[in-house]
Amino acid sequence: MTTKKSSHVPADVQSAPTVPGSMLSFHLKRAEQAIVARKAHGVRDLDLTEAQCKVLGYLTGGAAKSCTQLSREALVTSQTMTGIVKNLEAKGLVERHASPDHGRVMLVSLTPAGEKRAAAAKSFSERIEHGLREDMSEADYAQLVALLDRVADLAPQVEAKAEQ
Repeated sequence: MTTKKSSHVPADVQSAPTVPGSMLSFHLKRAEQAIVARKAHGVRDLDLTEAQCKVLGYLTGGAAKSCTQLSREALVTSQTMTGIVKNLEAKGLVERHASPDHGRVMLVSLTPAGEKRAAAAKSFSERIEHGLREDMSEADYAQLVALLDRVADLAPQVEAKAEQ
């Protein structure tokens, strides 16, 4: 005798709202994720993650920074940044050294290999951005940038009014 499996769906799944395609935040996030995914796919050839590329970029120009400074720039926790830095250090792309001003603070800086990899990652990222821009008309690109800037300016002022 076979038993029929219940098709019961948990209540929290049944009532989970779907994100309508009319929500601006959905479209913004979708576009961002598509760009990040494309860049992440490409930097795999450089043996880097997108997060590692960002850190290399933050260190470009010779500025040594603490993990705390890097985590603030990258908008991640100090623990997450420590893991990223350790992985970059294991690849020989960054080095840590004591701060001359604060003995307990460790500063992170690029190695010569890290400078080369950072330049390659930046070049790849710029080619993706340039490709996106080339595939749009100048008018469309200008309008997109203007609208995104407008969203950034308006969002902090928007009041969430309760429905009546």
